[in-house]
Amino acid sequence: MPLPPKLRFRINRWQNRWNEWRASLRQTEQAVTAEQKMCPSCRALVPRGKASCPYCGQRLKVFAASPVGRAASRAMPKVPVTGWIILLNLVMFVLEYAASGTSLLSNLMGSPSGEATFRLGESLPWVYLQATHQYWRLVTACFLHGGLLHIGFNMWALYDIGPLVESFYGGAKFLFFYLLTGVAGYLVSGYFGYTSLGASGAIFGLLGVMIAYGVRRSHTSAGQQLRGVAVRWAIYGLILAFMLPGVDNFAHVGGLATGFVLGMVVGDDPPLTEAQIRVWNLTQWALIIATIGCFYLMATAPILRG
Repeated sequence: MPLPPKLRFRINRWQNRWNEWRASLRQTEQAVTAEQKMCPSCRALVPRGKASCPYCGQRLKVFAASPVGRAASRAMPKVPVTGWIILLNLVMFVLEYAASGTSLLSNLMGSPSGEATFRLGESLPWVYLQATHQYWRLVTACFLHGGLLHIGFNMWALYDIGPLVESFYGGAKFLFFYLLTGVAGYLVSGYFGYTSLGASGAIFGLLGVMIAYGVRRSHTSAGQQLRGVAVRWAIYGLILAFMLPGVDNFAHVGGLATGFVLGMVVGDDPPLTEAQIRVWNLTQWALIIATIGCFYLMATAPILRG
């Protein structure tokens, strides 16, 4: 059945705005990273193309200095954490339909059953979590979705926002931001009695991180531009969410606020020194193990054996 002209017009308008946002994000990323890089030893800003730091003598990687280096740089996966998170969301989405007793292809525009999303770990009101001690739901809910449009919009947003944040902060910090803001969003919505699922709380959290990044670098034109883009789209996203029925805006606001706080507290660059790299590698593995543990608790919970 064809869409009504009015609805089709609105969808086209949202799509055009989204494309403009993507273009502005790409321009901002290029402006931030095009001219200088940071020395991992003394943290001085060094012009790109330098083989060594002129201040401390530290040797630097210069992939862009030759055609071979440029090809290798393009071939290297720069944002692996974003890709793995998107993949996990897609795998869980297929499992939701399998647990519903139907295939995704046969029920393309439908939704997974409420029983399936409950069993696979949707977030529940805080009173229920306290009574059952199923706190793992705060993590598993970040990887579940209620339908094709739900996961489509969320993964589209994550595909655009995730690489930008990960390129600025590094994979370990990105995973830290994603999980903590997602959990914080569900803590807020659970406190207000909501049953919820989806990655949007974490995505709003990444927007909060971007706003904080722009605030911390507001002395630069790139920082001001990034802050303006992130603030505008956080507002647009919240307005659109409030216009749609059944959307958990408490999770969105909770994730956004937590992301801003974390972005103001956590250093706004990837780990550079050996000590920083070691700490964040340990943090990343701890988060991965904790996430696996949450999915294990979900899989072995009594609700799956009955």
